[in-house]
Amino acid sequence: MSIEKTDFYQSLQIQQRNADQAKKSNEMGKQEFMRLLVTQLENQDPLNPQDNTEFIAQLAQFSSLEGITNLNTTVGQFATSLQSTQALQASTLVGRQVQVLTNWSELEPGKSIKGTIDLPKSAGDVFVAVYAPNGEYLGDISLGSRGAGEISFEWDGLDTDGESFPAGAYQFRAYATHNGEHEAVDMYLSRNVTSVALNAGARGEIMLNLSGSDTPVPLREVKVIN
Repeated sequence: MSIEKTDFYQSLQIQQRNADQAKKSNEMGKQEFMRLLVTQLENQDPLNPQDNTEFIAQLAQFSSLEGITNLNTTVGQFATSLQSTQALQASTLVGRQVQVLTNWSELEPGKSIKGTIDLPKSAGDVFVAVYAPNGEYLGDISLGSRGAGEISFEWDGLDTDGESFPAGAYQFRAYATHNGEHEAVDMYLSRNVTSVALNAGARGEIMLNLSGSDTPVPLREVKVIN
């Protein structure tokens, strides 16, 4: 049998081995790669041996791929550990208040409602309009002239006679005055955290369940923890 035919049959054998290995696993491990490399060495043409540079390149490529795989595994483990730590930390928020982007909050007996306005630019006058659960206008919280940035405010839940309004869900609207015009601005209000959950989606986010709402809020959207 000529060397050319021998090379041809040897090549077929190698291809068959490769096909068998592919059926067993879609990923080539270190042991499988070394076996394939040894097989190539054993079956190479002695009159035309494979260049050492090619073997080195193959080893370097495999080493690089193995390093990336190990790195991905390490990063995945770190991400899982970080999520667990975040979930544990977030669990301490249960029973506390956080400020999220919304236009209403619950007034509890003997307590106040805190909020933060995100003012994009300076304004001659900033105020918050307060509305009762039935939509009745109750008055304004005047914050005066303010520069751009975050502005904290608090509503004590008292009327002009110092009497407490009944408990319930009150609405708020924040405005900034520019050139005599009132422009609505983003506002964050305090809400009670009832429970914490880990989102099963791709992001694996920490989600907060808030009182009076069926829609959980991602922890990353919390503006202030009261």
